[in-house]
Amino acid sequence: MNPFRPTTRFLHLAGFPLTAICLSLGLLAGCSKPKSDAADVIVLQSGRIRGNVYPSALQNLAPLQHYAYMAGYIKKVREEAAGTGAKVVVVDLGDSLGGSFASHATSSGNMVTFFNEAGYDFVVLGNLDNNIPAEAISRLTPKVLCPFAAPDGRPATAGTQFAARADLGGLPIEILANFYGDTPRESFPERFPTWFGATEGSVEPVRDYSAIVQKLGPRPPGALSLLTWMKFESPKDPPASFLAQLDKLGVNAILAHRVYSGGERDAWSEKTFHDWKPPVSENILRDNGGFTLARLDLKRDGNSWRVLSQQVLPMTANTAPADPALIQKIARFEEPIRHADKKLGELHDTVPEDQILAAYLTALTQIPGTQVAAYSRQSIRGEWPAGTLTASRVFNSLPWTTPLVQLTLTAPQLERLGKFNGMVILKQQNLPAGQPVVVTTSKFFASLLAQELKLPPGTIRDAAAGSEFDYFVSFLAKAPQPLPFGTPGGWIH
Repeated sequence: MNPFRPTTRFLHLAGFPLTAICLSLGLLAGCSKPKSDAADVIVLQSGRIRGNVYPSALQNLAPLQHYAYMAGYIKKVREEAAGTGAKVVVVDLGDSLGGSFASHATSSGNMVTFFNEAGYDFVVLGNLDNNIPAEAISRLTPKVLCPFAAPDGRPATAGTQFAARADLGGLPIEILANFYGDTPRESFPERFPTWFGATEGSVEPVRDYSAIVQKLGPRPPGALSLLTWMKFESPKDPPASFLAQLDKLGVNAILAHRVYSGGERDAWSEKTFHDWKPPVSENILRDNGGFTLARLDLKRDGNSWRVLSQQVLPMTANTAPADPALIQKIARFEEPIRHADKKLGELHDTVPEDQILAAYLTALTQIPGTQVAAYSRQSIRGEWPAGTLTASRVFNSLPWTTPLVQLTLTAPQLERLGKFNGMVILKQQNLPAGQPVVVTTSKFFASLLAQELKLPPGTIRDAAAGSEFDYFVSFLAKAPQPLPFGTPGGWIH
């Protein structure tokens, strides 16, 4: 049975926007906290930072830069814990190593520097981390975990683990990596990665943790076992069988992560998950903001643990002083980011998302062999404002580094591709009726189709055009002015 016994209710203070601080019951009780209730372990968790770590001089590219406060808060907590004897564990739950123009321009070097300098103990890969350079992962000093398995049963990314243990000043810590709880891929296939890095074949989310824990060997006495749960969507009812599996394995607590939109009125409700077994410490991010830390204070009680408090803290100057050493370390990435942010043209008017999609489909038609260009309008993430169009602005609307591929499809297979969420198809005129056609699209959509239709190996071929973003930037740099936003001649929707 699980020895974790929560005794304090997790409280999220109802409020809006995210800058409202969620107070724990420990804080509500006043400043005079009995020494016996001092935490033995403090767990700090971040998630979905999405590469948003820019030098201070480039805040015009990404104004919200709170990473220095995150590092400052981690340092502050460690200094306070040194005085009380508490141990501090710092974990990132995933989707953080990539996703920004800065991380793309530096091959995730900005995020490697952040995690190493801030002193993270564990970094987990999320579904959006499926194309992180292997060299970047090898330079991370935290242990790196992956919650997805390759067809051969190994972690989908080289240099990672499904689970890891570390000794933090005499405290044995065990981390198990998870994506989406026990949700089966078939329920939401578009939310799961179909490939990871150089992995060939479909990857699967880890669900059987008993074999993984067995491979770690006997658990050290007094160890704290934690499971990270990326894509926690506040289930109405606890997943009984999954939690029973974790309880049987001796998992003491779940570190969960949820993204909500600014339009969700109940996002800061008092509903919590501390009464689950194991209990949940949830980090809530608004609109992929990425700048909060969830804090879980634990007290050892004989052979068990109990919750003293759980908080969600926005990382601002009101929370902790910025870490000047980290600011200086990140400053060295200014030149490579500036160099990559090439000017691509001038826009007299704002370009909406549908016109960006039209331009991108036009770009795909230029890849040799293409008879059909296909892409989803939902993958375009923002308009281009009037003025100078730069590579960083293009990345903001098309932040994908997935390779472009080609595959030959029959008419029924092409029809199925067209039914994916928001998919738009551009075809050459006068294609022979009933004949297979060569389709150019992203590896993500091609992999989804191959998995759904059980297409044979080798169906998907590299288009020899690079990644989605890099190819589009190259196309725009060579395109005539004004940029082409209509359907090219000889092609029809």
